[in-house]
Amino acid sequence: MTSTDFSRTDRALTRSPLTLDDVPALTALMNRIDVADELGEPAEEPSIREWLTMPGLDLERDTVAVRAGDELIGFTAVDVHTSLDRDDRVRCQLMGGVDPAHRRQGLGTELFDWAEDRATHLAAERHPAESEAIFRASGGRDPDIDAEEDAPLTGGADVRPLLERRGYRRARSWLVMVRDLPGAALPSFEREQAQVIAPEDSHAEATRLAHLDAFADHWGSAPVPPERWNLWWSSHTSRRELSSIAIDAEGTVLAYVITSEDKPGVLHIALVGTRPEARGRGLARAVIARTLAAAADAGFATAELEVDAESLTGATRLYDALGFARDAVYGTFEKPVGRLV
Repeated sequence: MTSTDFSRTDRALTRSPLTLDDVPALTALMNRIDVADELGEPAEEPSIREWLTMPGLDLERDTVAVRAGDELIGFTAVDVHTSLDRDDRVRCQLMGGVDPAHRRQGLGTELFDWAEDRATHLAAERHPAESEAIFRASGGRDPDIDAEEDAPLTGGADVRPLLERRGYRRARSWLVMVRDLPGAALPSFEREQAQVIAPEDSHAEATRLAHLDAFADHWGSAPVPPERWNLWWSSHTSRRELSSIAIDAEGTVLAYVITSEDKPGVLHIALVGTRPEARGRGLARAVIARTLAAAADAGFATAELEVDAESLTGATRLYDALGFARDAVYGTFEKPVGRLV
């Protein structure tokens, strides 16, 4: 199936691009997948609508939906970054899933065939031919190895054997860490170093620039363009009043925490960063502490975040010190593509 072939109707299934009319069905499908794969990431319709209208995603060209009659049973979407990552590679994110009731029928293979083909073409359109590309896909949650001996393993993902057969290999592990609120006492901060406040709309671009600087040396990172940053900044799940920034006397954002409420009553710490020249001053600790205190005052019972298990900045040690506990591990899988043609 090529990047423009949506006409197949074998096995009484149809293929066509996703549309905004699919938001309810896609939300329901993603929640069935979430339950089956124990991902702990339930979807809501407003978030799915925001995702489908993300700048740079062309639904007609970059997505495929598989339907059995009127029921949406599988999908894929391709997101090729507009900037090269820190290793000068074109990052191609392949997303999708198959309804648990329709797995092991070849749909996953078919969707990956289409997604890889589309990603290759889109990467070549957006970047010079001398660039190298990398396919990236989620490998789901690791099984819970701490379960009792007679208990079945939980977590994991059906997609991993398929990924490995296609040449993908685990490239990174991500720790999900949680903290009860209010929890243990939080550290104090010397206010003379910087002002720690909740960001306002006027801080959006300054915070984006701080993020670009903070993540320039992080694995797999690529610059976030203003259009996508503004979507995150103004998302319906954004909790700006619970986010925090540390600014100096000139108004430069030195450190930041961006938060959202993706699950009711759980504050999700989506991004944490400190400019390299401001590290080692306790600023990350200060912005996180302000956010946690504000979340507790607002009635949140739990805070959660994901962190690169191999972070160069020692982030896991920071979160351990702030009372976060490790809850789950997720895997990212990658497949080198080589130079684009």
